[in-house]
Amino acid sequence: MKKILIHQPAYHCVLLLVLLVLLTCSCKKEKISNTIPLQNAGNQSASSIRMFNFSGYPANMTVNNIPLTSYSNGNTGQGTPLGLSVFPTGMWEAGDDGSPFTLPNSLLNKDGKAHFILGGGLGGASAIDTTIVNNVAHPQDYYLLLNGQFRVIDRNNLPPTNPKNFRIRIINLGATTDPYGLNGPVSLTYSDGSQVDPALNNIALNASSGYVDIPYGTYQFKLFASDGAGIKANRQLAELPTIVRLDPCAPNVIQPQEGLTPRVRTFKPGGVYSLVITPNLMNYIGCDTYPAITYANSYRVITELDPGVNSTYARMQAVNAIPGKQITIKVDGGALGGQQPYIGSVTAVAAQQSTYQIFVQGNHHIQAIDQNGTVLAEGDLKLYPYDNYTIWAYNKSDGKPAVLFESNDMSGSIYNSSYAPNPQTGVVPDDGTNGIPRRGQYFYALESRFLNLSPDLPYATFTNDHQLFLPEGNFQNGDTMRYYSAYVNLASGIMPANNSSIIYTLQPVTGGKVGVYAEFNYLPKYIRAYQSSPGNLPEIPGTLLVNVAPVDVLQTFVSNQNLYSTPKYKVAETGIYTVALVGKTASGAQAAEKARIVVIKHNK
Repeated sequence: MKKILIHQPAYHCVLLLVLLVLLTCSCKKEKISNTIPLQNAGNQSASSIRMFNFSGYPANMTVNNIPLTSYSNGNTGQGTPLGLSVFPTGMWEAGDDGSPFTLPNSLLNKDGKAHFILGGGLGGASAIDTTIVNNVAHPQDYYLLLNGQFRVIDRNNLPPTNPKNFRIRIINLGATTDPYGLNGPVSLTYSDGSQVDPALNNIALNASSGYVDIPYGTYQFKLFASDGAGIKANRQLAELPTIVRLDPCAPNVIQPQEGLTPRVRTFKPGGVYSLVITPNLMNYIGCDTYPAITYANSYRVITELDPGVNSTYARMQAVNAIPGKQITIKVDGGALGGQQPYIGSVTAVAAQQSTYQIFVQGNHHIQAIDQNGTVLAEGDLKLYPYDNYTIWAYNKSDGKPAVLFESNDMSGSIYNSSYAPNPQTGVVPDDGTNGIPRRGQYFYALESRFLNLSPDLPYATFTNDHQLFLPEGNFQNGDTMRYYSAYVNLASGIMPANNSSIIYTLQPVTGGKVGVYAEFNYLPKYIRAYQSSPGNLPEIPGTLLVNVAPVDVLQTFVSNQNLYSTPKYKVAETGIYTVALVGKTASGAQAAEKARIVVIKHNK
């Protein structure tokens, strides 16, 4: 084999050339931006110092000589880069939830302390100048109140031991005097005024209850002034931004504090929450449009511990719509809520509430079993986290039993056809990366789904008394809160695939001569059922089912009549409902099988 030799001078030249290239690359300078990078302090580790702004006003804040707000009435962009990363609007706002602020560890001094100066927006109160120690072993919350002072509350927000539950407590920081009699002890109830837990009764001024564990779900809690004899139904506290009952034309006449509308909320499994009562200013449109201001003890619901996204649990309940049968719904062999009587035989006027149980997401086998142990129908259902289902046992048009899986929307939201991330700029093309601008959510909504579960009625239409539910919403883009598909020509045993609910809203607004709320002045007085038919010549609403009693809205959609003593303040209550026609419509049907409209309420 011929040996190949590399000439040494040539080899050295190649080596020097490579070294020269490397040296040239290493000396190349990177182009560095001349701007100051935004310091995202909000993403740094959190200290144990947490604050809530309950003052009713935006506030300025300086921590250890570092201004975090703009000190210019909240004009965005005039704060420091560090401050804007914490308070993007340039001010510490006073939101309905208290705009919680947790101090980043990066803003503590070397001794673990923070020197706070707050002012410039505290309703004329003196500025606060104080030093707070970051006590990791003893975390505390600092509530900035209407008088411009801090109240310090111990924080012990450990998650519940049962991950299916959430924890809740009451902190009563109300004023000792209140023009509406809302001072003193308070008690927490469900929407119908029933007790939540004895530990949440009669919580005195300047006191806090212990935490109570409750199964996660959707609730509409109410808070009342109370004494040893129970709640005072005409002394209900308002949940901000709702305001107290006041007649601006007769401000000295104290109105009964009743019929107020708290939000319907879904409390997460593993979460920790507090209802915090403080004195708050409330603004009204006065008599003859002159502004009026009052103050009253009211409350906020704050999240003390957010467990993040629920990736495990869902909820189900069961309803029996088969006449003459006692039905047990079993899920994977276990009973869901026990044996159920026929819902059409229940004589109660108010909407019915069926017991919920919590299940792990995944596939589940459902069976409907009668009182003799016979399996009448079965099916399979795949649950996803946060799913909420009502399982109906009913008879199909051929007379055979079946199970229907009704998915309940507990959010009070609709999906708009238009894409408008900024309403001021109008509709823009949707790039498909963010669906939030399409979502319209109503926090004070009466949302109802309609079902035709009558085996001998091919199609049913429900009406607002004797007319259709009039559409309402963004007509320019074809959207409405009351699509016809939700209640017109509903086939027996079939749920609408899209736009399956109607929504009425009650918004808490400032008052005037006509009252302090935008009431349900267009809400139906009665809901009726008709036999209708689709096709080229549809019959809508069709023929009135004269033997089916209408639903009296002010009876059925009010959970407890005893909570109302003033007729003008009684309106149908917000919540999530199902209105269903069950039983037979035929004239020859037995009395126990005759058709009836029933209403199920899905939140407690």
